[in-house]
Amino acid sequence: MPRFAWTILSAVCVTALAGCGGAVRYASNLVQNGDKSRGIVYYVGGAGPIGHVGSIDVPRGLSDAGFTGYVEVFPWQTFGAAVDQINISRNRAKALELADMIRRDLRFHPDAPVSLIALSAGSGIVTFALEALPDTVRVRSVVFLGCSLSSHYDLTRALKRVNGRLYCFYSPTDTVLSRIVPYTGTIDRSDATQGVAGLSGFAMPALLGPDTLEQYRKVFNIPYQAEFAAAGYSGEHIDSTDREFIARYVGPLLLDRDTSLLKVASSPVDHVAPRSATTRRGPASRPH
Repeated sequence: MPRFAWTILSAVCVTALAGCGGAVRYASNLVQNGDKSRGIVYYVGGAGPIGHVGSIDVPRGLSDAGFTGYVEVFPWQTFGAAVDQINISRNRAKALELADMIRRDLRFHPDAPVSLIALSAGSGIVTFALEALPDTVRVRSVVFLGCSLSSHYDLTRALKRVNGRLYCFYSPTDTVLSRIVPYTGTIDRSDATQGVAGLSGFAMPALLGPDTLEQYRKVFNIPYQAEFAAAGYSGEHIDSTDREFIARYVGPLLLDRDTSLLKVASSPVDHVAPRSATTRRGPASRPH
């Protein structure tokens, strides 16, 4: 079956299962046989039923990239995309569940490297979960696709739980973020006119704490590249979860095997006035 047909079939099947989180996870389990002791990647999809797209393609794509660990799909969605986008209290409660899952898995697999991939509103769930983790729990890397957080959301607390990097793939032509999110607001309940990370990347927050600059050195905004289209990502909202795009671009970043995309990436720290930079600029810390 052609690749595009697999993508469509995956989206249809997973969407059909959207009413039951257990069924979504079961569908994901069918396409992978990785070992959690070798690494765990949590995939958190976007809002509403269509947000489950990627629950099959992401595990398959990471496996194609050489990942031998396990992809844990975290269903959190309801049947309403708009409700999922604006229900901040429920979203934070779901984030606590994700944080508990991470802690539980690390108790059983203390040496397993942990990373997270989030699509759209799932980036809010991941960010809130990182904020809820104790200081002693660290993850390796984070990837945001079509992120619906505010560009100026203060990531400092979340980044303290990240040993490596946070990659934000963004596309100015993302129709959902440019035409729908202005009506709903961002997942962190900010005005979309102030900037959406999935459209323009992350910027520094308005107020800089004592370690904000240091933490933000971990953030790498990656703009849409024309070459992504050949891997199934045309710059729209959910096609960044295409199996081939995950295999060719996201997987290598998480596995620290290909950093070529960093040549086109930028850090929010690059745009801070020199007088505001209280610490010397250096490379992001390496994942452990």
